[in-house]
Order: sequence, then structure tokens, then C-alpha cells
Amino acid sequence: MQPRTCLFSVYTLTTTLVPLLVAISANALPTEEVPTSEPGYFAKVRTAAPEQIVAKSTITMKMKDGTNKTLQSGSNGFTCMVGGDGTPLCADENALAWMKAVGAKTEPPNKVGFIYMLAGDTGTNNEAAGQRASHQHWVQTGPHVMIVGPMVKDMPGYSRAVDAADPTQPYAMFPGTPYEHLMLPVTEK
Repeated sequence: MQPRTCLFSVYTLTTTLVPLLVAISANALPTEEVPTSEPGYFAKVRTAAPEQIVAKSTITMKMKDGTNKTLQSGSNGFTCMVGGDGTPLCADENALAWMKAVGAKTEPPNKVGFIYMLAGDTGTNNEAAGQRASHQHWVQTGPHVMIVGPMVKDMPGYSRAVDAADPTQPYAMFPGTPYEHLMLPVTEK
């Protein structure tokens, strides 16, 4: 192969593959890793919501002893964190109360809440909250926002199929349970 042809081939390959790899990595779903260093934690939590939301949010980090450490005090009513499953998220006050109810397996508050998960999630069982060990009814959603609260059960037009949840279309997660909520995939325009 001529040196000039070889250089052209390398150039063509590089200019074709690099943008493709950047696009793929930009759309990668989060890992289950929960960073333990504050810089690593901040970097992951910044992927949860638009920059202007994260910048004015309270950011908390769960410590090894189970307590939460506030890394940043906020002013916009959102709290951002990396969940125990590695999913970065930002939730408003009502959504935080809903998340606590899910974790405690208690009745969720009768309020509408909003959660950003713009990095996507690490997947879960779509039939029952908190059952990650079983991959039965497994669904993993890319970048999305969530509307939570008991009133979402009254919102028609969203798929409520446990086995056929299409994570590229809006759907109800945990259908038929007290923790049913809307998953609304988003794409960058």
C-alpha cells in the first residue's frame, strides 16, 4: 500500500469512527458503580438533569454508615444523588417522599412528583419495585423523566404491559401497584 493511500485510509477510518464512538459513549447507560470520591460523585450526578437544574439543586451523597452528606445546598427544590443501584437522579420534594415510600414499602403520598434521569437507569424488574435480583419482567430505560404519585393511574394512553414495556416509548412502570409511575423517554434535539 502506498504511504499516501495508507494515510488516507487511516484518516478516513479515524474521521468515521471517532464521531461514532463519541455518539455511542454519549448514549451509554449508567453503570452500577456509586463513586466514593466527591469529584467522581459530582461528575456522575451532573449527568442526571440539565446543568441549570443540577447547579441549583441540593446534592446528597450516601455515606458508608448509611447517613446522607450534603455536598451542595440548593435553592430550586430539587435534590440530586446517585442511587444505590448507580442511577444518577434529581427529584423534587414530592418525588423524594414518593421514593421514601417505595423504599419503605408504605403508601406513597397523594402528590405529583417529578424526577430527572437523563443518564438513563441501570434497569429493574417492571413488576415489583426493588426486585433487582430477578431479571423477570426486566426493563432498562435510556434518558427519561418520571412523573410519580397515585394519580398517574388515572392517566390513560400509557402502556401498562408488564412484559412488553417499550423503553423507547412512554409507559407506566410498576403497573397496578401503589408505586405505578410514568416513564417518559427523552431525546436530545
